[in-house]
Amino acid sequence: MPDGHVTCRRHCWECRRRCVVCDFAEPACKRCSRAGIACPGYGERKPLRYRWLTPGIVTSRGQKANKGILQTNVDDKQPFSDARSSSKFHGAMMFPRYQLTTDLCALGDAVKYFNSCIYHELLPLHELGPNPFVYPIVPSHLQRAATLPNHLRFSLVCTALSHRINRTRHDPHHRHLLQTFYEYRGIVIRSLRDDARLKQSHMSDWFIAGVVSLLLIDLQHGVSTVWQSHIRAVQALITLRGGIEPLARSGKLDSLLLCFIGISVLGNTTCPASDIVLTDQHRKELEFMVDKFGSTTFAFQMCPASLFAEITRINSLRMRARKSHNPSTLQQDMVFEAHSILRRIGDFSPSEWVKSKPSGTSPWQTLGFICKSATALYCILSLQSALLLPCTQHLARLLDEHAQALYALLQEAISVSSIKRLVLWPLIVLGVEAAERDGWHMQIFVRRQLVEMSSYLGSHAPLAAKALLEKFWTSGETKWDLCFDRAYAFAAQFAVDISRISVM
Repeated sequence: MPDGHVTCRRHCWECRRRCVVCDFAEPACKRCSRAGIACPGYGERKPLRYRWLTPGIVTSRGQKANKGILQTNVDDKQPFSDARSSSKFHGAMMFPRYQLTTDLCALGDAVKYFNSCIYHELLPLHELGPNPFVYPIVPSHLQRAATLPNHLRFSLVCTALSHRINRTRHDPHHRHLLQTFYEYRGIVIRSLRDDARLKQSHMSDWFIAGVVSLLLIDLQHGVSTVWQSHIRAVQALITLRGGIEPLARSGKLDSLLLCFIGISVLGNTTCPASDIVLTDQHRKELEFMVDKFGSTTFAFQMCPASLFAEITRINSLRMRARKSHNPSTLQQDMVFEAHSILRRIGDFSPSEWVKSKPSGTSPWQTLGFICKSATALYCILSLQSALLLPCTQHLARLLDEHAQALYALLQEAISVSSIKRLVLWPLIVLGVEAAERDGWHMQIFVRRQLVEMSSYLGSHAPLAAKALLEKFWTSGETKWDLCFDRAYAFAAQFAVDISRISVM
């Protein structure tokens, strides 16, 4: 009899114990295999290692006080709109239990924390227009979670734990949360490893989603410095699936692909030119994604598509200049291209861009001007470092104009709830520019905002950026490439929408 052939409709004993739907496969349940559990089978007799209590019998009772590893002081029955404005919501959160009794309990706690904390902080994004990627987790999502592999089911637990850890760095229970975080991160990694060994499993949408989720977990928590390994893994998986175009046309992986593109492009800005990862195929795929999603409201980290495209061209130019050792016609072509990019950035009109947006022109216009000045600063600073733009008085004045404009715009943006979580990269760009001249006031501003943003986002990334910039400011260096001793990725996003991926 072939493996995996369904012959009966009896749930295996392990699925019955976990109260999940078995797949009824013979000789062993595939759900148990994916979970790394030896399936006990479908026999008439209950295996000796399993012992259920008679229904209605309770052997012990916990305290009636608040339970859960991730819990707020907000009343569970309090409406979301009230909780968002309540001072309780911003107060201390309690973690009375540090050892999780079951994985199901941990997932339930993570969902409760996500809905009461993370989701509420994402709600202001709807002020920019209806955002399909921002929604609460409802019971139907939990029912669907039973069909998910562990690397997706427990990614949410890791995200919630890391968010809370980054909110409570001085909390006495911080160490207990860290321990739990690493336990569940280990489960995610083992689940991915097990799926990678199964034929065809590593080609599935779920596996790609799992790798992207692990990338976001590591960036959020500051766990791994080799984020480019995750990027290369996702790129390899996309290639095995026939490239990014068929995946994008399916419409099921939009959130994953946009997240992957955003991290890879912006990650290539905050690294030395020698560490830029950008193949010809990847460059073509980036161009396709910009064309396909250019009119989408919430693509590319909310950066205007035309400016995002210029950032990818700057990255490519930096990489090619680093590899070029012959100042010939090729070098002259690259110098011409550098000036062309800078001119197109200058021609970008935020006022025209906001006309395509669904609502609230003021926040969109502020964001458009922020992205324009940040992109212009990145263009000049990085391409001067690559010797493709000269250090002239004209460019010095242009740098100063954009730096002062960006400084003023960021001071405005941090008080606007709908866009303040979107300005991490522009803040880092301003931090690099602050080393160019007597920019101590900008340095103070950037340092303070990165600390506050770490707590607000529930992410370690802003603190990692702060440490990097402080080291750069004290070094006396000013060149863009010398700010980054290796490749860094500073992502504000820490979750992706998998609701459109079909059940396995």
